[in-house]
Amino acid sequence: MPTWHTRHDSATRDELQQSLHRGEIRSSVSRRSFVTCSRHLVLGVLVHIVATMPVQAAGSLTIRVQDEASRKPVATRFELFRGTATGKPMPLRRTVPAGVGVVLDRSVEVSLAEGDFAFRMIRGPEYRVLSGTFSLERTSLDERSFALPRMVDMLKLGWTSGDCLVPATNADLDLRMASEDLHVAAVMGEVETLPVPANKTDEPLEFEPVWNRTRADVSGGLAFYDDHAITENATTETGEATSQLSSVNIASTLPVERLARVDDRTSVAIENPFAWPVPVWLASQKIDGVFVLGDWLRLDRPVLKVTDGREPPGLATGQGRSLGRSAERIYWNMLDAGFKIPPLAGTGDDASGTPVGYNRLYVAQPLSSYEPYTADDANEFPQEARPVDSEAQWWAAAWAGQSVATNGPLLRPKLAGELPGHTFTANRGEVLELALELTLSVRDPVDYLEVVHNGEVHYSARLDEFALAGGNIPILTIDESGWVLVRVVTLFDDHFRAATSAPWYIEFDGRRRVARAAVEYFQTWQADYEQRLRQLSPAEIQRHAPFVQAARQFWALRMQEAI
Repeated sequence: MPTWHTRHDSATRDELQQSLHRGEIRSSVSRRSFVTCSRHLVLGVLVHIVATMPVQAAGSLTIRVQDEASRKPVATRFELFRGTATGKPMPLRRTVPAGVGVVLDRSVEVSLAEGDFAFRMIRGPEYRVLSGTFSLERTSLDERSFALPRMVDMLKLGWTSGDCLVPATNADLDLRMASEDLHVAAVMGEVETLPVPANKTDEPLEFEPVWNRTRADVSGGLAFYDDHAITENATTETGEATSQLSSVNIASTLPVERLARVDDRTSVAIENPFAWPVPVWLASQKIDGVFVLGDWLRLDRPVLKVTDGREPPGLATGQGRSLGRSAERIYWNMLDAGFKIPPLAGTGDDASGTPVGYNRLYVAQPLSSYEPYTADDANEFPQEARPVDSEAQWWAAAWAGQSVATNGPLLRPKLAGELPGHTFTANRGEVLELALELTLSVRDPVDYLEVVHNGEVHYSARLDEFALAGGNIPILTIDESGWVLVRVVTLFDDHFRAATSAPWYIEFDGRRRVARAAVEYFQTWQADYEQRLRQLSPAEIQRHAPFVQAARQFWALRMQEAI
């Protein structure tokens, strides 16, 4: 009989620095009014599983996969290589493409020639990666089952995942979402879906919720969302969501013209934070969100430079993590210029080869008066956050900034007991003392954890330093308006792999923070954009002129508020 085995690595105290990057860190705190203090640290080491599967066969091999805890069959993304994991990826017949690899819908039968093979199973960021090898030697039939261990169940803790912009393809979206443990998707356009290959089991795949009725389209770097129509009262008689997007003639309309005409049933996000007109878009004060993780961060190929927009000053081109850091810095300048704009994350309009939900947004709602229905529910929901129960609620939480954007680390933060997006208020002369509490689960080696206050690093530590210090983060002592966020950056080299919370805001005497340097940053950007517009024909310049002039006035007034 062929044999196979799995291995769980664990770490001793002496191995802490090498193993922490695969662990879960929880900073547990007790509250005193507005002030919270760290008490202790819980560390669990979480690692990849490596399965070696010598199969003495050269013919048909059936692979099955299930959740380790529930023992229920699940879908996962599956990558197969000839030789080793660095070898040539192999396509598989009768499967749904998943961008990188294919969807393994609970089971798959592969017919291969004799030889050595490697595989990976990846089911979103909440599961450990399972990888292994097998050899086919003689003609025979064989079957193997694998159990995927979950690091953390974000949904049960009140955090629901979503991809804020998914290109439409003919590959079944529901199945791809299930294989990535993703629950919400905003689809860009419509494409007829190909039939899903038949699975040997007649039972439907158990995966809920799946919400992907929100429609979006991208025009010149702006994403327009019809999510406000996704309510119980905004449906046709057939139950289909009504759309406000299809009536717009995109081909003949400038993005900024379309932006000027949006009503309160359409939300707008900056999908391309490098786009030349960003200062003009911001000046419209109609921007509801901005992508901090998008199609410049993809698995199918590296993106090393800006191809459709303004290259940020000081960008180190040719380095994998440069664009991700630049997008993050652009977002911080938006916050410092006085905008309350939440971060978004998603596949983007130019990354159909990336698995759905690779860049994703987790949202939650404040607990407030929420109570689980039964004692059993109380065990499943440890009162961290209130889960959303509809697609409309998910988007409301996203636009409110009750969120964390990630393409790797799983971060569940609160500041003084409040979810991201909360605004703390005080009067001049008062001092707020706010403490951060967080739980972090990671699969990749972590570079550092940082707390950022008004664009400056309040606290920075390597993960091993943070753990050995007992998870203590210095309390924030704040006496002026501003914002705070927490971020975790990994050592992943191909591109920027990180997690960032949406900001918390602080307002003294009802005034927001407006920093002079941030306003100057966007004024310089606008001047560069205007220089570029001068290359257009007089007729084209005339179309842009009203918006450019209005933006000049906006930034001049914003500078008057600056400190």
